[in-house]
Amino acid sequence: MNVTAKNHDEVSALLTVTLDKSDYKEKVDKTLINYAKNAQVPGFRKGKVPLSMVKKQYEAGIAFEEINKQISEALNAYVNDNKLRLVGQPVPLPVNELDYNADQVSVAFEVGYEPELTIDLAKYEAPHYKVEASDKEITTSVENMQKRFAERVEQDKIGKDSYIALEVKQVVEEGAEGEHNHAPKHVTANKETKAVYDLVKSLKKDGSVKVSKEDLVAKEDLAKELGINKDEAENMHHNEVEVTVKDIYGLDLAELNQELFDKVYGKDEIKSEEELRERVKKELDEYFQQNADVHFVNKILEQVSEKEEVKLPEAFLTKWLLFSNQNIQSEEQAKEILENEKNQIKYQILEGKLMTQNEISLDYNDVLAQAEQLVRNQLAIYGIHHLSDEEVQKYAVEMLKDENQVRQISSEVGMAKLKDAILEKASKKETAISHDEFLEELKK
Repeated sequence: MNVTAKNHDEVSALLTVTLDKSDYKEKVDKTLINYAKNAQVPGFRKGKVPLSMVKKQYEAGIAFEEINKQISEALNAYVNDNKLRLVGQPVPLPVNELDYNADQVSVAFEVGYEPELTIDLAKYEAPHYKVEASDKEITTSVENMQKRFAERVEQDKIGKDSYIALEVKQVVEEGAEGEHNHAPKHVTANKETKAVYDLVKSLKKDGSVKVSKEDLVAKEDLAKELGINKDEAENMHHNEVEVTVKDIYGLDLAELNQELFDKVYGKDEIKSEEELRERVKKELDEYFQQNADVHFVNKILEQVSEKEEVKLPEAFLTKWLLFSNQNIQSEEQAKEILENEKNQIKYQILEGKLMTQNEISLDYNDVLAQAEQLVRNQLAIYGIHHLSDEEVQKYAVEMLKDENQVRQISSEVGMAKLKDAILEKASKKETAISHDEFLEELKK
């Protein structure tokens, strides 16, 4: 068995796998003998079927299966031994007829692989923002806790402190043919959702107002606040929706006392309003800093993507697209698709190089820990902060039974480790900034 390489250039080659008949003949013969021992053929007792008959019927299939297996193993071994990072999958050259009785069998493959590339993160620099929570943001967060555990107080009319429960349903025109089962949407409005609030503020409970399809398309904020996205508005089956006030209520905010502290953080974790604000500030600072770190990393990756030259095996990738996708009918079509995907392929190669060069690897414990953190984050949305580690892990293990979740979480873990490497090695231009200023920076 032998693999030879003929390089087309530094990122593509023709690999030829050659098997001697002796590489596979013994295994083929053993398999045929086993077939003969177990074959059940009319007119012969089990185990007494002539080997010549078994050969005539099965030898070609067994030989081709063994040859394909050994060629695949040899190709994979060559790629691994030479540390080639393939782009796409090997494309076999057409073979007119494979003669398994010949002294040698050869199959050639076109391959493309990533270029040799070393990325020096230290030569890249970006702003690294230090973002701290303001008193206003801390107060807003505390008020949200109070709202979460507030008691609803029914109201007769809509005021500035009101929450308005609304039903939004399409109006079926009189005489419209066919069945029209459009489930209504249910949304809650307040003074923060200004477009809807202005629409319904003069209504009482059970009062309604109609909005035309044209207005929903033209007034995107209004449609969004009514739970209707742009695509839904443009493709509505009817010309109007009816918005009905189903309930009006205010919130009697939970008091800032030990009962609230215990509900949010667990018994006796927080014992005063001052401690609460300190904890909230710490959590907000950590959250803001995580976002600032991600912003820094993204800026560095943008620079790496712009400045590092990545040579792609374009001729090979065109062949691979034609070979692997039956919907691509011509070389011109394959080239057009490749042109559209080229930047994404380059980015994936750069990301892979950074992972390899910074010795980033994943194991199950990494993925489990990330799943546990996701569970905690989801619980925190509902104000649950004090579930035991054992219960959190139980939910995380259940989450990891889904293969899609495993792939997604593994990707997140890999990116988190890459983020840490970039934070450590890339150059930082440290800058203090308010959260509002940081949000404006993100829009740029």
